Amino acid sequence: MTADSPVPDDHPLPSVVGAGLDPLGDLVLTVRGSKFSPTPDYELPLVVSLDDASVMLGMYPSDGLVLAQADNYPVPVIKLGTQYRVATAHLIRALGLEEVRIAIRNEG
Repeated sequence: MTADSPVPDDHPLPSVVGAGLDPLGDLVLTVRGSKFSPTPDYELPLVVSLDDASVMLGMYPSDGLVLAQADNYPVPVIKLGTQYRVATAHLIRALGLEEVRIAIRNEG
């Protein structure tokens, strides 16, 4: 810890999550290890399918669908016609950035 910073020297600085465009022009969440990084360390989709979100949250996709239809899903869902999506930001709040990043990387 220095006089200039209340954060201990051995404490990792939190990642900075923002929005940006990927090379194809799609809007994505950008994650930087530091707000001073010129480029993102990696990108995450803005939303994921209800099935993928359910697995991340530790439930079967069919159970996730039942909960979403009953408005009892553990995080907010977005209904698009007959389909559901979950904002990646809500999953990050519920599970943590690293867990969501690993889950999305393993699915993709």
